[in-house]
Amino acid sequence: MSLGNHIRVFLCVVFMGVLVGYVFNAKKDITDHDYIDLVKEGYLENFSDVTVRNAFNYAFFEPYWRYYQAKTGEHVVELSGDITFQDEKGHAILQFVVNEETQQFSLQAMKFNDVVFNQQQKQKLVSLVYRTWENKQLAYE
Repeated sequence: MSLGNHIRVFLCVVFMGVLVGYVFNAKKDITDHDYIDLVKEGYLENFSDVTVRNAFNYAFFEPYWRYYQAKTGEHVVELSGDITFQDEKGHAILQFVVNEETQQFSLQAMKFNDVVFNQQQKQKLVSLVYRTWENKQLAYE
């Protein structure tokens, strides 16, 4: 192999390394953000007895929080984790949208095992989460 071929191979390897590094960093989840803390330490409407973090930490197995800005410009905090809902074990994903101006948030979307929930189903799952928290509190008393 000539020196020119070695240089071309070297440049290809360097270029591929840079490209892989860029893709890896671009897809990296943001798991430490002020909006995540805002949602975790906040309260959902009608559930002012316990923070969102505490309620979902009791109900979800290995809850995972991440932040991203949607293509629409909305600030989204996403919570995912495994839970048993209506006697079915599965994976739930909740999306909270944060209002940048008011620093308030609302639960906008939810799915369970890849099925998007309507408003009534969302309320049932959230009620289950808070009942789970209440039951565990009673067990510790």
